[in-house]
Amino acid sequence: MSLTLSARTGAKIRYVESPYQGFGSDAAASMEYKPLDKLHLNLALTYSDFFRREGSVKEFDYAIIRGRATYQINRYLFLRAIVEYNSFRDELMTDFLASFTYIPGTVIHIGYGSLYEKLEWVEGEYRGADRFLESRRSFFFKASYLWRL
Repeated sequence: MSLTLSARTGAKIRYVESPYQGFGSDAAASMEYKPLDKLHLNLALTYSDFFRREGSVKEFDYAIIRGRATYQINRYLFLRAIVEYNSFRDELMTDFLASFTYIPGTVIHIGYGSLYEKLEWVEGEYRGADRFLESRRSFFFKASYLWRL
């Protein structure tokens, strides 16, 4: 198991159409854990805030929490799941991937991802909701074959 922590505070620049100076803090923590040889778990937290220099007005603060689990079934096939919550956008993202590598360069990937937001379609417009609802989803398939001459 490993644990990583970092923190920083000081001057910052808010990069918008007309950038301006301020100050704030950034912090990150991550933990990796391998309970089994074939199972790898990772949990990460990132936090950032920004205060405008004039008047010390808080412009934003947010946290991103990300969990990842990877299971290596055998030397050819692995499964991975990622769940990420972004408090700034109030979104929850999920990704699932199965990957088969026969030889390096010859790979098949199959994946599915979803984005959940606290929005719902009511009477012809989006309105805030009290729970996460799936707003986008995607499925992908990718195959790569290494051919050498």
